[in-house]
Amino acid sequence: MRARVSILAALAVSITSAVIFASSGIETEARPKQRDFIIAGSDGYGTQECLASQSSCGRIVADAWCEAKGFRSALAYRQLDRDEITGSASTSRGKPVDSFLISCKD
Repeated sequence: MRARVSILAALAVSITSAVIFASSGIETEARPKQRDFIIAGSDGYGTQECLASQSSCGRIVADAWCEAKGFRSALAYRQLDRDEITGSASTSRGKPVDSFLISCKD
C-alpha cells in the first residue's frame, strides 16, 4: 500500500512538472518577426561604402548588422533620403551623414 502511494505521488509530481514545463513555452518573450534599424553611414560597419553604392558587400554588411542584433538575416536594406529622417545626423564639419535602413528578420 505504501509503495503504491509513493508511486502515485511520484506520478503526480511528474505530471505536474510536465504541465508546468509545457505551459512555460506559452509565455516566451514576444519578439517581432521583423525590425527596422536606422543607422548612420559613419558608424564603422562599412555601411557608407557598401550600402550607398549598392555594391556586392551590401548584403554581407546588412546580414552582419542583423546577426549582431540577434536576428537571423537582413530582409531589406537601402539608403534613406535626407527628408525621411527628422534631425538628420551631421558630422563635426556640418556636412550631413548618409543614413541607412536595414530591416532584419528572425
